[in-house]
Order: sequence, then structure tokens, then C-alpha cells
Amino acid sequence: MKTNDPHPTLPVSTPEERGGVLGFALICLLALVAVAALRAPAASRDVAVGVFLMVWGCMFLAAYFFSHKTFFLRGLIWFCTRMSCPSTPKMAFFYAFMTFGMGVVAVLSGLGWI
Repeated sequence: MKTNDPHPTLPVSTPEERGGVLGFALICLLALVAVAALRAPAASRDVAVGVFLMVWGCMFLAAYFFSHKTFFLRGLIWFCTRMSCPSTPKMAFFYAFMTFGMGVVAVLSGLGWI
């Protein structure tokens, strides 16, 4: 940062990257976990669905901090800013904690702890 910067408190914007490989890797990770949850035996299905929900929570959390890295995370932020009320990027925190919390409850229920 320059010493004679007229706006020293403004954040430096990071350039958006295409991130095709990372985006498709994240989508494949979600697809893999979804297929594992669908094909899981009945005894462990709650655990698999809980892991799937926790992965979605991590995706929303990553979208808030790293939306400049790939198109997929920008899409999640677009969802947070266009389809939510209040429509701010901070809704990613709400969706992250909501899905992660539901996932934890599903895993604990599947393990018989709840």
C-alpha cells in the first residue's frame, strides 16, 4: 500500500479467476458424496446424508472467502445475494452453519448418539 493513498481503508479487490478445474472438482466431490449417500445401506444412510450436508456447508463457507477462485463458488454467492432475504454475501454464513448443523445432527442420529 502506498503511503499517499487517498483511500487507505478500501479493500484491494482480487481479480476473478476462471477456475474451471477447481469448480469441476468441487462439483464432482458433491456428486461423489451424493451418490455415496444414495447407495449407502439403510443402517448408515443417516451418516452419509449428514456428511453430504456438511460438505454443502463447507462449500458455502468456502464461497464466502474464495468466491474469486472459481465459477462454482461465485454461483453460490450469487444464490446468497439474489435468492435470499436479506440479500447479502453474508447469507453464505447462514447457509453454511445451517447445513453443517443439520449434517452434524444427522451424523449423530445415525450413530445413535441422539
